[in-house]
Amino acid sequence: MHKTKSKSVLRRLSEPLGTGAVIVLLLLSGTVTLRNIHGLWSDSSVMADSQKTLDLINSLELALTKAETGQRGYIITGDETYLEPFVSANAELDDLTRELFERVKDDSGHASTFEKLTSIVSQKRTELNTTIDVRSEAGLAAARDIVIGNFGNNAMNQIRESLAKMRGVEESRMVDHRGESLRTYRVAWYTGLLTTVAGLTLVGGVMLAVHRRRETAERDAAIIQSERERLQKALDERTILEHRNRELDQHIRLFVDQIQDYAIFTMDTDCRATSWNSGVLKVLGFTEEEFLGRDVRPLIFTPEANQDGTTEREFATAAATGSASDDRWMMRKDRARFWAAGMTSSIRDEADALIGYSKVMRDMTHQKLSSDEMARLAAELSEESRRKNEFLATLAHELRNPLSPIKNAVQLMGMMQLDAEVEDLRFTMERQADQLVRLIDDLMDISRIGRGKIELKKQVVEIATIINSAVESSQSLIDANRQTLDVDVPDAGLCVNVDPARITQVVCNLLNNASKYSNENCSIVLSVVQEEEDVVIRVKDNGNGIAPMRLEDIFEMFSQVGDSVERGTAGLGIGLTLVRTLVELHGGTVAAYSEGVGKGSEFTVALPAASPDEAPEVATLVQRSPEPSRSYRVLVVEDMRALAIIMSRLLTKLGHHVEVVESGVAAIEKLQDYDAEVIFSDISMPGMTGYDLARKLRATDATKGLHLVAMTGYGQLSDREKALKAGFDEHMVKPVDIAKLQQFFASLTMPDNVSSQIQ
Repeated sequence: MHKTKSKSVLRRLSEPLGTGAVIVLLLLSGTVTLRNIHGLWSDSSVMADSQKTLDLINSLELALTKAETGQRGYIITGDETYLEPFVSANAELDDLTRELFERVKDDSGHASTFEKLTSIVSQKRTELNTTIDVRSEAGLAAARDIVIGNFGNNAMNQIRESLAKMRGVEESRMVDHRGESLRTYRVAWYTGLLTTVAGLTLVGGVMLAVHRRRETAERDAAIIQSERERLQKALDERTILEHRNRELDQHIRLFVDQIQDYAIFTMDTDCRATSWNSGVLKVLGFTEEEFLGRDVRPLIFTPEANQDGTTEREFATAAATGSASDDRWMMRKDRARFWAAGMTSSIRDEADALIGYSKVMRDMTHQKLSSDEMARLAAELSEESRRKNEFLATLAHELRNPLSPIKNAVQLMGMMQLDAEVEDLRFTMERQADQLVRLIDDLMDISRIGRGKIELKKQVVEIATIINSAVESSQSLIDANRQTLDVDVPDAGLCVNVDPARITQVVCNLLNNASKYSNENCSIVLSVVQEEEDVVIRVKDNGNGIAPMRLEDIFEMFSQVGDSVERGTAGLGIGLTLVRTLVELHGGTVAAYSEGVGKGSEFTVALPAASPDEAPEVATLVQRSPEPSRSYRVLVVEDMRALAIIMSRLLTKLGHHVEVVESGVAAIEKLQDYDAEVIFSDISMPGMTGYDLARKLRATDATKGLHLVAMTGYGQLSDREKALKAGFDEHMVKPVDIAKLQQFFASLTMPDNVSSQIQ
């Protein structure tokens, strides 16, 4: 109240105080202005006098210079016309000296200098007059002697020094007064500006004060009215807000209380329950009276959780980070355990101080048990898959072992002279043995793909070389079924970036499939074209065809196009599955088309085209016939007698000297008296395995240079890596084809002398 009255008094006095200030300011401004004007006039007078003095000094110096110039001209030329400027300047010197004396006689700064100047000027004039007289009377030579005496030059230099000294005094005086005048001018300018601004400010302030007094009255009235309306509005809003809060609190309490699947409650900082909902009764079994006010930790947490600190860590985490998960086993009122899923959160006030906790939890025991069961089943399936892969690997090994002597025996028979009937039987056996090999290889490929172990060795290759290799492999089956094969493939220039062996396998499987599901005298057409950015391979036949409803699942595992009982050569139903998988691994697509049963079928494979420029050289699959090799001393280590005998005879037929042993220990003993160069060894043998034999031979200086070939029924990539790591130079999967044996011996570069003694 006191401050308000003080402000009111100040507002009433502001107008007369402002008017008085304006008057004082105007008087002060006038006084300062007059004083500054007087100072400017005084400085201007001084500078004018100094300028006149400087003009006289300059004129005096100029007159002396003219007199001396006229004197020198007369002396040099003898022409009396030069005496006219001399006489004029000499007369002018009297007037200038007298006028200069009048200006500086009372100036202490020039007194001594002017007295000296007057004396020197008199001497100079005398010297000038004397020289002229001597020239006119005695001639140029006499006057030259006077000039050579240099008295005139010395006098003139002293005159210039005196005049320069007086000039310096006057110029310094002018500079001082000019600076003073400038300062006075600046003071006058700033004073005028300041007083003008201050005056305008004061006048404006007075006018503003009057205006504000009127505005203040109007504003005070408006403020009073606005404040009255604001207070009324705030009162109305508060009433409405309180009503809404009461409704919201009621709705929240009803909502939380009606949620029965979730136990939702709050606690204070000591973990005592401060709220309850019906879910607490359903999930935990506690009534409101049994629950409120009690420490929830011993009620719902398991004893081991309380003992090992799990409970305290949960609340500490919630306090530190805002929330903590509580997915774990909890307890009900009856001490029965259940799997709870939920969240513990911290509650903080406006000052961010911890005031309690909230907890939401749900009974997830059924889901937990289901999840555990799923995990168990997944583990069982994984174990079953592992056992299946082991079974397939073992099955392939066990099938290859008896198949090896059969295939090698058939190949050995092919190197003999047989009559037509026996050769036909041999050819049939060889074709069926090759079919068995392909089935085993397909099984192992499917196993590798299922485990993600298949490896592509991609290179840029002409598609024609792949087609030729596939046709060569499948031609015998097509011929045996008395079918025709037409091939339409560009000779060169059409390239793909693929694993040649795998795509050859794809085409071969499609050709074999077309042959198996076509009758005698049916035709098969194999064509290759480029369509946009793809190389498209088509295998079309006019055989049994495919039912429309089977086109969707024809590439599924173990799917059969026809009745496998009726067609004994239908296979395992994995060939097309392998085709699709291998094509898709190369970034391509495969599709099947058929107009129906009995109307033939067409399989299309699309692979991304590649340019021959993508590789330094385009790879080809054309294999040259092995160069004839020399005879090698070979040791066969095989515990299967039938295979050992057939392998021995086959290698002997190829021109090599062969010895056979049945174990790794026997091989080491045999090397004591047999100078072997190449060893073919089985892997799975009793006592010493093939891996052990290879490591022992590589560890001995006398035998570490031998060529070691692993000959095994295990054909996984890991099996090959394991064999090479043990010390084998080559890994051959049973049954070993005679062509591979010939290529192996052709590639050998053995030293001529290898010691067979084991150190």
